[in-house]
Amino acid sequence: MFKMARFATLIGLGLAISSFIGLMARHFPPLSIGLWILTLILLVLMLMSYFAGPLLDHHFGWNEDTSFGIAIALFLIFTIGGLIGWLVS
Repeated sequence: MFKMARFATLIGLGLAISSFIGLMARHFPPLSIGLWILTLILLVLMLMSYFAGPLLDHHFGWNEDTSFGIAIALFLIFTIGGLIGWLVS
């Protein structure tokens, strides 16, 4: 129960931060470049966790593909939140 509440809180916080960045990127053009760079960095981190994920999972004692799932969730939350912020204004 507490893990689900913590997970929902982190998702809400991630959506709020990324939608704010997307909203600000709409009004300040240099931030839109930063939004694309941050999205690219998250994509690269997701691809890196695909290859190095089993090593991280074994080191931290997590279940299989936990780090890859976290990387996918971060990428999707940031992308969805950025689009929401971009389209709302």
